[in-house]
Amino acid sequence: MFDLSQFEKTPVFAPDNQIGIVLSLPLTNIIEDPTQPRTEFDVEELTKLSEDIARRGVQAPIAVRPAVDGIYQIIHGARRFRASRLARLPTIPAIVQVDELAFDDYSQVLENTQRDNLTPLDIARFIQKRKALGESNSQIARNLSEKPEWVTYHLALIDMPPEIQQAYAAGQVTGAKATYELRKLHGKDPDAVKELISSGEEITQVRIREVAAPVMTVQTIQIETQEKSPVPESQSIVIEKKAAADLYTPVVAAVVQQPYPEHLMVPSVIGIYQGDPVRVLFQFKPSAPGLVWIRTTQAQGQQEVLADQITLSRIEEHHP
Repeated sequence: MFDLSQFEKTPVFAPDNQIGIVLSLPLTNIIEDPTQPRTEFDVEELTKLSEDIARRGVQAPIAVRPAVDGIYQIIHGARRFRASRLARLPTIPAIVQVDELAFDDYSQVLENTQRDNLTPLDIARFIQKRKALGESNSQIARNLSEKPEWVTYHLALIDMPPEIQQAYAAGQVTGAKATYELRKLHGKDPDAVKELISSGEEITQVRIREVAAPVMTVQTIQIETQEKSPVPESQSIVIEKKAAADLYTPVVAAVVQQPYPEHLMVPSVIGIYQGDPVRVLFQFKPSAPGLVWIRTTQAQGQQEVLADQITLSRIEEHHP
């Protein structure tokens, strides 16, 4: 087995007459990039591609990094490489690329999404990796020429509840946005989502909206404030929160005054996330719009989640 640590060495750059031109490289001298974003390969599609390559050859060269000890690592073209092996070709057309900034993992994602239909889960894992490196949703979206909400939708595929993960793996729900909406509904009513999944039907965004409509009910929540306002101290503010008929209509809140002698010194917001009570941590700054930090009422650890997956339960006095 080839030692991948060899690629930590400074590569021996190809001669000028090998840079940017198409070479015919032996498949035995090429390895895949272990950190490439694509982790899922459709076996049926790969077989079709190998049959086409067996008939017509590889029509577009793959891109590789300069050789280290005679071994080239793939930048773009893992599918073509695998299909060529299936077709039992001895060589493959390739172009040696030396500009690491122009051919980083962002270029791998862009090349796959534009050419090879990178799966939403592959994209989600790539986004997760970039966020772990400290990048924001907006930075990632900009580098991929996408909108920030596109990043938010794909992040919903990370750490999915088991039943949603099973539905996704079975192809019952497909696409990042539909999965995002399903997780959003799961945060409000896990039982409704379980019933929908157990039906075995295809879960589309339209179907999710139909299931979500009965979940939304009228709630009245009493919120007390210690901030100075024209309201007398003997009164508090009551917010009547009328939920919309679906997930896409803004919530309407009517503010009225009612007598209530006590004020909360340190208000604490309690919500429901994936069926469990959580406390919203306003003291932590979210990494991107639409996110919020929470802590379960039983645990000390905190996590950042999608804000619209939390159902508001109550506001109470916080006791550290």
